[in-house]
Amino acid sequence: MNDLLWHVHFAGGQKVAWALDEDLRWAREALAGKIRETGLPAARIVHAAWWPALAAIGDAALQEKTVVCFADNPPALYLTQPGFEWAARRVDLWIARSREAAGQFASLGLRVAQVPYCIDPNVFRPLPDSASIRRECGLSNDAFVIGNFHRDSEGGNLAKPKAQKGPDIFFEIARELHSRLPRTVVLLAGPRRHWLRRELERAGVPYRFVGEARESDDYKINILDRKQLNRLYQALDVCVISSRWEGGPYSVIESLFAGRPALSTPVGMSRDALPADDLYRSVAEAVVLLQAQAESRLPLDESIRKKALHDYSLDHMRDRLLAAYETLPKGGVSRSSAWRSGASAIINQFQSRMGRSLSGKAQVSKSERPAGILPVETPLAPGLDREALMRSASDIAWFRG
Repeated sequence: MNDLLWHVHFAGGQKVAWALDEDLRWAREALAGKIRETGLPAARIVHAAWWPALAAIGDAALQEKTVVCFADNPPALYLTQPGFEWAARRVDLWIARSREAAGQFASLGLRVAQVPYCIDPNVFRPLPDSASIRRECGLSNDAFVIGNFHRDSEGGNLAKPKAQKGPDIFFEIARELHSRLPRTVVLLAGPRRHWLRRELERAGVPYRFVGEARESDDYKINILDRKQLNRLYQALDVCVISSRWEGGPYSVIESLFAGRPALSTPVGMSRDALPADDLYRSVAEAVVLLQAQAESRLPLDESIRKKALHDYSLDHMRDRLLAAYETLPKGGVSRSSAWRSGASAIINQFQSRMGRSLSGKAQVSKSERPAGILPVETPLAPGLDREALMRSASDIAWFRG
């Protein structure tokens, strides 16, 4: 009987009930009854939450095993990271979460399946007591509340903004919006919000922080459970996502499930889940859109929420993940290493063109600084637009410093 199942070892969870742990939890649930979960030695398939987990396992332990890996970020970022060329040779099947990431993997010649994230509609859902939740957060009824619940500070240096999440973009939006609309208030929650809290306070932009405010790292103490996050979404007028690149983000889907409007940069799943009118590419554009929302106070379009409820449901994820797994070996059968993609030469070429040094640091000239706040967008459709991918990767390398 077990030979009719996939023999799978899951790797790469962080055991903090955050994004990578959620990825593996939902994968186990989606594949329930179809897999036999094993230890690493007995596994025929190793399914990783992200590729650094595979590097930690090592090449020898992965020999004769089929390797599946969730993409926690787009390949445009991976191209800037030492070790990705090794991962590209080791991973048999990448699981991308967005059309953007799937197109980038295809451009590199890597085998990819698009399987969206999954959100629990019993946790993230509209609640009837949003007014009382706002009062609990110290927010008045007439305040126009924007916010998000991302980390905005680097773990190694809490005084430094996390380039990926674009807190500097969010700050400029909040400052400009507050100058035009003084009833603007920012709601923050979650760990490592140090940079934004400090900058908002310096600029005199009112904000509320839900959590234990401390100067030291609060990564573990301020991680919120998902039911509490859902309550906080109810207090927002708009969830503002300011990321420069994303594997997700979960927040865009969580906000839609919770019944709250979202405004996002055109990254990751935001390009799949939101209509084009809810995507912005500059601070000025975001401020105009938020002012319009503040004036209208229109609720989230229910058709957008219904689409998200379908596209990011467990059933939809299960269908897509099982379709991807159908190409993988069951029981004791193992794939030949020749089945793995041969994209390493392309990746080496990309990294060489970015001026990658032997130390693994991307040397991007200051004269090549991107003109806008975001990296170059890559096509959504799978294709071979490697030049756009190259420019996007170079921009990300610059933003990361």
